[in-house]
Amino acid sequence: MTRPRPTAERREAEHLGRSAEAACIDSLQRGGWQVLATRFRPPRGQGAGEIDIVARRAATLAFIEVKARASTVAAAESLGARQQQRIARAAEVFLALNPDLAALDCRFDVMLVAADAPPAHLEDAWRPGW
Repeated sequence: MTRPRPTAERREAEHLGRSAEAACIDSLQRGGWQVLATRFRPPRGQGAGEIDIVARRAATLAFIEVKARASTVAAAESLGARQQQRIARAAEVFLALNPDLAALDCRFDVMLVAADAPPAHLEDAWRPGW
């Protein structure tokens, strides 16, 4: 089965997303974070979403969602409860695949990217129901 070719709008959105993720990775690394994974996606059928960045600093493991919009307010408002649940399920899979990291303090962060501004890092932005 072949996939339909992405539209120009979709390609532009993917480019924006990749650029935003690269800016966030750079910001994290300058802040002393070690990036362990990018665009982590569990196997299909798990009801889990993609984790944009998994990073570690000392005893903290952060699952980071990157949101790029025209403004940081719009970016902050774009992370819904359903997406949070899918990211939390992906984090469970990530920890199951990396049991040596499970003892770390885990949290869910969001990095907001808006035009002409450095990424804003919201630490411990939300908590899953586990």
